[in-house]
Amino acid sequence: MFNKKNLFIILPIILVAFFYSGFYVGSNLDYLVSNPTNPEFKKLKQVHKELTQNYLRNNEITFEKAEYGAIKGLVESIDDPYTYFMEPSETKDFLDSINGSFEGIGAEVGLNENKQIIVITPLEGTPAKKSGLLPQDIITTINEISTTGMSLEKAVSLIKGKKGTVVTLAVIRGEKKELIKIPITRGLITIPVLELNIIKNSIAHIRLFNFNENASEEFNKAVQQILSLGIDKIILDLRYNPGGILQEAVEIGSWFIEEGKIIASEEHADKTLTSYTSLGSGQLANSDLVVLINKGSASASEILAGALFDHKKAPLVGETTFGKGTVQILKSFDDGSTLRVTVSKWLLPKGISIDEEGIKPTVLIKMDTSKENDDKDIQLQKAIEILEKR
Repeated sequence: MFNKKNLFIILPIILVAFFYSGFYVGSNLDYLVSNPTNPEFKKLKQVHKELTQNYLRNNEITFEKAEYGAIKGLVESIDDPYTYFMEPSETKDFLDSINGSFEGIGAEVGLNENKQIIVITPLEGTPAKKSGLLPQDIITTINEISTTGMSLEKAVSLIKGKKGTVVTLAVIRGEKKELIKIPITRGLITIPVLELNIIKNSIAHIRLFNFNENASEEFNKAVQQILSLGIDKIILDLRYNPGGILQEAVEIGSWFIEEGKIIASEEHADKTLTSYTSLGSGQLANSDLVVLINKGSASASEILAGALFDHKKAPLVGETTFGKGTVQILKSFDDGSTLRVTVSKWLLPKGISIDEEGIKPTVLIKMDTSKENDDKDIQLQKAIEILEKR
């Protein structure tokens, strides 16, 4: 599956992060500590010498740990939460998550502008979602360990764990800065792709949970069922969708956007653009469509929602999206470790970047998270109301 290009998502609990191919960060620690022509590494060489010669337990210093530590320090100095190095064990967790199942709580996490660990999306049907964890919750402690100054990778390692074990998160929620402690029993997480519901025999509600490698195939099956029923009113629900594979988003968007029209563009460091265009005939281009978005909509879901809006295919109902508009690629090394690095940013068809700001809805409907056990989905009801008036 690593022949696919440009995967984009936020780093999740248990590493659901879909990005790969091509970047190199120096061959090994020997180069870093012995290259006399590079003054940037002079101090590193001196520190390495002091440790190996004078540290009390210098026999415990291993090349592998020193190499990983040096690389992580170099990568972290870039100060980009989406650029990071993964050791072999972390990479394995990442690959397991891509394959659709893993052990943990089932949530996406990231860093906000204040370097705080925040929840991006609790995945559907997971312990995280069932526990009441919400997008934008700020995680202050993990099992009583403060997250102040903590790296994203460290937070992930503390939250993940075997099914049946419990992790307790303390979170700050909302404008009132309410502190809540949430115990969550870890489980085996199987990531759903799509759910189709027919409302009042006239409206198709498609909940798309992510853009993994099966998303367009499952979406195609749903579309065939919709077409067989003669339904032309569709709600595309991208709430809590953290993203996934670009190609999947392009293929799904191609049902609604005519062939050849731009779905997204990738702006590189040298300001050159790579454009991704609709591949299909736009068989659903004339359908009545409403798109649902919220704070848990990120990356691929933002690209698709933005493209549908820019091409005037649908209003956007809900709340402003997360704002993940950069592209990461992944380089695999011989020992099983990997490096992810930001290389470009996404632009919507009209040339607007979604990074940090996110996409604003055309119809703002906020869910009241303060009401416990309130099952009324006012955002969905608004989407139904819009379609029924057409």
